Amino acid sequence: MAPMRSVTLGTGLAFWGDSLGPAVEMVERAEIDYLCCDHLAELTMSILHKQRLKDERRGFTSDVVPLLRSVLPTCHEKGIRVITNAGGANPSSCARTIVDLCRDLGLQGKKVAVVTGDDILPRIDELLEAKVDLSNMDTGEPLESVRDRLTHANVYIGCEGIVEALERDADIVVCGRVTDMALYLGPMRHELGWGAEDWELLGAGTGIAHLAECGGQATGGLFSGGWKEMPELESLGYPVTTVFEDGTAILSKPPETGGGVTKASVSEQLIYEILDPGNYLTADSTADLSQIVLEEVGPDEVRISNITGKPAPPTLKVNMGYRGGFIGEANFTYTWPEAYEKARAGIAFLEERLRRVDFESEETRIEYIGQNSMFDRGLIAEPDDPELLEIVVRWAARCPTEEQAKKVFTQSVPLFNNGPAGLSGIGTRPPIKELFALWPCLCPRELVPVQVDLVEA
Repeated sequence: MAPMRSVTLGTGLAFWGDSLGPAVEMVERAEIDYLCCDHLAELTMSILHKQRLKDERRGFTSDVVPLLRSVLPTCHEKGIRVITNAGGANPSSCARTIVDLCRDLGLQGKKVAVVTGDDILPRIDELLEAKVDLSNMDTGEPLESVRDRLTHANVYIGCEGIVEALERDADIVVCGRVTDMALYLGPMRHELGWGAEDWELLGAGTGIAHLAECGGQATGGLFSGGWKEMPELESLGYPVTTVFEDGTAILSKPPETGGGVTKASVSEQLIYEILDPGNYLTADSTADLSQIVLEEVGPDEVRISNITGKPAPPTLKVNMGYRGGFIGEANFTYTWPEAYEKARAGIAFLEERLRRVDFESEETRIEYIGQNSMFDRGLIAEPDDPELLEIVVRWAARCPTEEQAKKVFTQSVPLFNNGPAGLSGIGTRPPIKELFALWPCLCPRELVPVQVDLVEA
């Protein structure tokens, strides 16, 4: 009887700006076939598109070059292939940059594939004319209400482009906005022979990829169930995931790294972002995680089984962004005695001065840092203890123009000399930040063709 096929995937990165140490440790200490690196989030795409508007050569994550410079020599030596979505808003430019890096490192002959098709911004009018419903899936508003302010529109595509790239012998696969799970599901399909409609296996692979893709969250990071007992979080190891052709897997981490892999740590990652565990909708399948079985089979080793799946949904999620105004804000601190009373007077002072200069805003927010800045203010009592030693106020507004946003800080400065006694912490003028709002919607998958191009160093 032939041995069961398997593939071992190493998690190299979980977000743009993540530490490069886990990826280096991964390729040096673990026996992996692929290094999978996730750089993207909704906010990241907004930032990258803004960068590309300023310079057509930009739009991909800046950490991809130092990351690959650190790991590619070892990957070349060990035959490890790399899959990354660092391409962001400009995967073609990212691929060209990686080719140049391979040449600099003396790695001639490396094949770099670029997967495109997720960017549908140039096709928005075409899709609207074809009666595609791109209404906001949260509010029901029609896209026409923000059409003139759109900055980007990227579809969460699946792993089909990655599979094609690997079949064409790519050593490095560069993607834009593929799903996080696709970075892992692509090599599973390629290595384990799973078909595009093997729904039960694809569902299993999707669930396994979900456990691995968030980096340290499965190996002891952000672990509310026992973070105090997790050793050496400052040198946390990332998941090493061996997947078998029957849809089971073993999740572990590189030797001599911090953190831990336990049933509890993996369970916490399991429930992250999935909404309905029986119907986890992704671009490649609908995973059913409701009957999953997790077993600790050794030190820092958890076996994953009993995940299944159903057909993928007919639509793909689209992440659009649009210009949402500017933030004007002021931060100030009042000290004991009567800190809260002074803070309320300071707020009234600021608001009256803003009224007198015809201030315009679409939304305002008052926060007491350390009291209600992270919670629904309707559920949290006001910080009115008369013995408070200090209270920090953040007064912020969403404004239609940069000029209106600047008024907030300008009108707060007189608090220093003219407001209640005991104020500090206004500091220098904060930079005016432009807001980019999200517009989630759906698009029929047959309208989103994926293209794969191959270049060689």
